[in-house]
Amino acid sequence: MNRRPRLPRWLYAGGSRRDRLRDPDVVASALRVKPGDIVGDLGPAYGHFTVLLARAVAPDGVVYAIDADQSTLDDLRVAADERNPTTLRTVLVPRDRLEIPEPVDLLFVSATYHHLRDPARYFSAARVFVRPGGRVAILESRREGLLAQWMGTHGGPSGRVRAVMAEAGFLLTATHELVPGHWFGQFQVRPQP
Repeated sequence: MNRRPRLPRWLYAGGSRRDRLRDPDVVASALRVKPGDIVGDLGPAYGHFTVLLARAVAPDGVVYAIDADQSTLDDLRVAADERNPTTLRTVLVPRDRLEIPEPVDLLFVSATYHHLRDPARYFSAARVFVRPGGRVAILESRREGLLAQWMGTHGGPSGRVRAVMAEAGFLLTATHELVPGHWFGQFQVRPQP
């Protein structure tokens, strides 16, 4: 298998979709989801992580696959039905705000953050959908280095994600170096004074 050689990180530190999906079990394990948890998967695509999370919360939890595109949710449902997760629910949301049936223990955002037009406003308003003690986990291609603006359109600098989430009222609680070329951080709602 021919793989593109890795560039030095100072030139380009971004990752690909293949990197992100190479070992979804490692990512799911870092999320520390347990039976009975309520999870939102924002931008689930074909459900590489969604189905793993749905199994992890069984038998009494729920995973909401959240997307602004009905065809994406339909495709996910078809793919997921073959694996029979009973804890999976699909939720169609507007592009500019989160609307889900109940607050979650974890809001997982994989390769979706860069699609949000105003992420500070989005996540500021989304705080009401994160339970006390709950978390937001963001897995995003780094898109950092001198060549970042030409190498890929998906992703963003990790420093920018951290700054925006702080502005939205979240505290960074953990980072993980699990996926090549990707930044993986977890946040909690900052307590109000």
